[in-house]
Amino acid sequence: MKMTETAIRRGVTFFMIYLIAVGFGLFSLARLDIDLYPKLEFPMIALISQYTGVGPFDMETVVTRPVEEVVAAVENIEKITSTSAQGLSLVLLEFDWGTDMNQAEIDVRNSLEFIQDVLPQEVDGPLVFAFDPSQQPIFYLALSSEMHGMAELRRIAERDLEPRLERIPGVASAFTMGGMRREIKVLVDPARLRAHNIPIEQVSAALQMGNLQLPAGKVENAMQEFTIQTAGEYSNIEQIENTSVMVMNGSVIRIKDVAAVIDGFVEQQQKVWNNGQPAVMVVIQKQSDANTAQVCAEVRNRFAQIEAELPKGVRLKTVVDFSEFINRSMSNLGSTAVQAIGLTLLVLLFFLRNLRSSFIVAVSIPVSMIVTFAVMDQAGLTLNVISMAGLALAVGMLVDNSIVVLENIFRHRELGEDLREASEKGATEVSMAITASTLTTLAVFVPVLFVPGLAGELFNDMVVTICFSLTVSLLVALTLIPLLSSRLLQLREKIHQLGWLEKTSGTVGGWLASLHRIYAVGLKWSLGHRKTVILVALGLFVLSIIILASLGGEFLPQSDS
Repeated sequence: MKMTETAIRRGVTFFMIYLIAVGFGLFSLARLDIDLYPKLEFPMIALISQYTGVGPFDMETVVTRPVEEVVAAVENIEKITSTSAQGLSLVLLEFDWGTDMNQAEIDVRNSLEFIQDVLPQEVDGPLVFAFDPSQQPIFYLALSSEMHGMAELRRIAERDLEPRLERIPGVASAFTMGGMRREIKVLVDPARLRAHNIPIEQVSAALQMGNLQLPAGKVENAMQEFTIQTAGEYSNIEQIENTSVMVMNGSVIRIKDVAAVIDGFVEQQQKVWNNGQPAVMVVIQKQSDANTAQVCAEVRNRFAQIEAELPKGVRLKTVVDFSEFINRSMSNLGSTAVQAIGLTLLVLLFFLRNLRSSFIVAVSIPVSMIVTFAVMDQAGLTLNVISMAGLALAVGMLVDNSIVVLENIFRHRELGEDLREASEKGATEVSMAITASTLTTLAVFVPVLFVPGLAGELFNDMVVTICFSLTVSLLVALTLIPLLSSRLLQLREKIHQLGWLEKTSGTVGGWLASLHRIYAVGLKWSLGHRKTVILVALGLFVLSIIILASLGGEFLPQSDS
């Protein structure tokens, strides 16, 4: 092949090309984000509407059906599912996989504008909610203290801790769970309302009108302009109690005449404990385009500074840090890949019994993997368990082409040909064979890119990494392997200068010769008993089908996080 001939003749040029490619791959590796799974986008949008006090049947008639009818015209909707409950309407829209969900959300919002005047004014919504797995919490903090009560702890979490956390780069929001939140309760006495003939709606309207902050115009002079704003919001309990509800026979009926005003707390529906002590939980969510590991690392780095700025006696503890599981998983996969490379090198050394030959072949593994990182960076992929699993699976296949090329080069060299001539002929003779072999492997994985649904989205990263690493390994086998062989390859007699090395090589050679004889005997027997071999193969095939039918199935294996 012209490419192989050029690589051998222009060795320095091709060596620099590969050096640049490896450098670019290492640079891209440092830029790649680390996450647990690939970025997924579920094609689902939920429409949530609330209408307090309305039954399920009326909710379906008044809210759910109009919403369904108006959004049914949105493009790429595959299925509409609705649920009507007491005071709640939920409409779930499922779109075709591959739909641009940002545009779909805009289309849904535009459609809902047509029914805003049709729905009752008391309806809250519809609220458009797009499912985004990246919005799940990534960090849980526990706030505890022996000096402050639960109400004060929640106030500290909401006013002091949340703003500091939300200023960290990559953090989208932080919200508080648990604790006690202050609530002013107006407990109306029905008997007093009936005595004064006052409806409950009038009490509610009086409280709303008495708690307004309204602009009151402006005052100007020759040089300045001042905006005037009335202080109309309640600042203490007495103001609420003295709010006028109505005037009856010249006397003013106030809130305190028909109700009791209590400065209390919201009814607790959830409580948080940390190590057996009452606490407040602060949950952190990342931005959709932020990296989980980096955001969690930044939160941990700010830990000491934030804790020092909180009131005295308040302690912060990490409850859940999702980046720890991600880093452990990636570390395990990385070590597995390194072990696979090491074992591959040992296997090559065992069968080739030539240190230089093993080194030449082993070079194809890191080169192919490192260059693949550059493609992952340009394609917007992340280092996750799926993409790293693809690289780990590809390790064994990356050396196949190089072994075939090197063995043919070695054969030509043993026939007495010049080193460069042997490298060129050896690579050229098998170039079409290894190209066809690589294409057949790619033909298995490439169709996964076109698989619709969650499976296609999830395993896209694995397919991209495997396909490109195999393609690079083919180029390495046709260019870099002949190049290195033409400069480094030597016959066995020239490198066996150490006695122990030659002795070990002889021992391994004896084992391989014995294995060759055993295989020859087995092959001869198989050719003499063809029917028996075919029947045994068919029996094993049928048995495997039976075992496969009895196995259970699940989308992802269970993991201990």
